[in-house]
Amino acid sequence: MPRTDKLSLKTFWDAVEGQLAALSTDELRSILRALAVETRPLERRAFLDKLKPAKQVAARARKAAADDELLSDIDDLVEEFREKMGSAEEPWEDERHGYWDDDYYNDEDSVGPYEEFVEPLAGLFDRAEAAFDYGNLPLARDAYRKLFEEALHLEDDYGRGVSASDLSGVDIGEACARYLRAVYETKQPARRPASLLEQMRQMPGWIAQYPTFDDILQISPKPLPDQDRFLADWIALLRKQSGNDADAWLREAVRLLQGAAGLEELARAEGKNRPRAYLDWFTALEEDGKHRETLTAAQEALQKLPAKLPIRAAIADHLCAAAAKLKDDEALRAGRWEAFAAKPTLPRLLDLWDAAPAGERPALMQQAADRVKDYLAHPPRDSQMTNDWREDSLESPAWIDNSILAHIHLLAGDWDAAHQLAVHQKPLGWSSRDNPQGLAVAAFLALLSGKPPATLPANLAQLWQGRLQASVGFGYEGSSGEGGLLKRLEKTYAEQFPRASLSKTQEKDFLAWCLEAANQRVDAIVGGQHRGSYDKAAVLIAACAETLRQRGHDKEADAVLDDVRNRFPRHRAFLAELDTATQRVKRKK
Repeated sequence: MPRTDKLSLKTFWDAVEGQLAALSTDELRSILRALAVETRPLERRAFLDKLKPAKQVAARARKAAADDELLSDIDDLVEEFREKMGSAEEPWEDERHGYWDDDYYNDEDSVGPYEEFVEPLAGLFDRAEAAFDYGNLPLARDAYRKLFEEALHLEDDYGRGVSASDLSGVDIGEACARYLRAVYETKQPARRPASLLEQMRQMPGWIAQYPTFDDILQISPKPLPDQDRFLADWIALLRKQSGNDADAWLREAVRLLQGAAGLEELARAEGKNRPRAYLDWFTALEEDGKHRETLTAAQEALQKLPAKLPIRAAIADHLCAAAAKLKDDEALRAGRWEAFAAKPTLPRLLDLWDAAPAGERPALMQQAADRVKDYLAHPPRDSQMTNDWREDSLESPAWIDNSILAHIHLLAGDWDAAHQLAVHQKPLGWSSRDNPQGLAVAAFLALLSGKPPATLPANLAQLWQGRLQASVGFGYEGSSGEGGLLKRLEKTYAEQFPRASLSKTQEKDFLAWCLEAANQRVDAIVGGQHRGSYDKAAVLIAACAETLRQRGHDKEADAVLDDVRNRFPRHRAFLAELDTATQRVKRKK
């Protein structure tokens, strides 16, 4: 159920009336003059037309409410639409470009030859809205039903037609809310729950989302008739229904009718089958500033719910938020662990790390490693229903890979475990988060250079940054920005690596392995003529040379570069990338 930050119609009108009541006549005139000054030249006449006496507004209202031709006009448009479809030509595919390529259609244009119907259809939606706003609810109901069930469902044999998304000037969500409100108010009280349920469940076929009962409340500034009676009947009906939609509507109705107390009762009685009731209850408590009650309730929920239920992570998040408000560090650490155990993702790993005292982190990381190994060995099944309509993933398991296990070993200073995880991986495919070899090589080179992450040589810094970004995921929505996941990861390693130490044996073994892995990757990329990755191969081998120089092994560094050049003397594109990488070092000096 996606939502935006726009004001609902009821909230808007309540605010308008409140501000009007607080303004004097002179203040109102001042505001109108200011609006007039801001009006563009071509909009001045329209602005003046809006400043009409109440009689003219009332006349427009009467006309809108008595729009006798609205339904027949919809029928006429639908018939014209069908006739146009009957004569529509088949689009053809351009073999050169791979998309539909005639005068009016391509694969991103579902309207095709029917663009002429977009504006008239939007006009009919406007007339239906006017009928609703000016009180003719039966007309608004029937008009919206025709528009949704007939006009927006028309498609030709090639999938072309006018959809809700094509009506840029129509707020289709508000149109649905008006329709549902009209259905509600034109039904007898006893028939309202069943009728509304039927219509609300049809909405995804029209607008690809489910509405809420609050949408119906907010679409008009007028009170909803018989609201409390309806909600009681609505709750009774929804308790008999299955599906995530019914569960969401039930929880919403309980909140509207009974508040936090009702949500508490629902969660405690049915929380195992309706775990989101706990989240609604916590939210209600948080809105009232009851952080101690939230903490206690979340702890209770975690005790009752199955150990591997993914939604436990969201419940633990509420626990942690309350613990932070109460400055209860012990509860916060316990909550971070519960959240990670339920969904062992990288952001939750960093939350766990940040909450733990420095002395407890190694043991905690070992515990985290055990949890991730078990999770990877026994991947959970998706617990959500196959017809789930939610955008969130609170009840879906986390899909993780070996990269998080590599991060755990590296942060814990368990270098041998990190090496064993990476040593048998393939030299290609480092961009995959399930191949931690690139991360391990970059981490070991950084450690062996003796430099903190912020002052690494140019190519090594690029390699390290790239491997961190790859482990986070290039499309991860929380990866950018100062507070993003990538920055958090960089900061954590910047604090941890200067404290790290390798034994002499480890230094020798890991350096040899890094050079071997790097050469294998260069051979795979350059020898396999993966031209798009020549720059990556060049940066990698140059980073190895930089690490050797930082350790005082200049001759070995030169030998590494010379050996690569000698192996691929005819691969000019790669050698050019290698020259660029080595020149980068000179420029930095």
